[in-house]
Amino acid sequence: MLPRLAEFDLRWLEEPIRADRPREEWRKLRASAKMPIAAGENISSVEGFKEVLAEDVLGVVQPDIAKWGGLSVCAELARDILKAGKTFCPHYLGGGIGLLASAHLLAGIGGDGWLEVDVNDNPLRDLFCGPVANVTDGTIALGEEPGLGFTPDLSGIADYRSL
Repeated sequence: MLPRLAEFDLRWLEEPIRADRPREEWRKLRASAKMPIAAGENISSVEGFKEVLAEDVLGVVQPDIAKWGGLSVCAELARDILKAGKTFCPHYLGGGIGLLASAHLLAGIGGDGWLEVDVNDNPLRDLFCGPVANVTDGTIALGEEPGLGFTPDLSGIADYRSL
């Protein structure tokens, strides 16, 4: 598939094989790929991140803020990703608050990464993601308020609460 996918000038190819496959399989994949390879949301250890940052396999590293200690731990990891010369793109496909936190993390760390936003309909997520729901020309505007700059309206979730 790699030669056929190369025709599309992809920004990256995300997790084309399972994250837990042997590193040699990932190296072989990278050697054949014309586009950067992305992964990270399924790397399951600090050692795993150290390994991918030390080698030239992943061009895009995507840790998930909910799996890696929130903002403080992910911020350190994101800085390490950038120091390694790779692109940091936070991965988060859960609720709105985590997505908003990922947006703030990316904005705070910098680099040329993108925020991954699931395009599937998710009205409950959209109630809690604040400005992330308002994408204009591929960008969002985050506020300057303390914290995430968003106070969720909990009355908006009344229809989603179970009895």
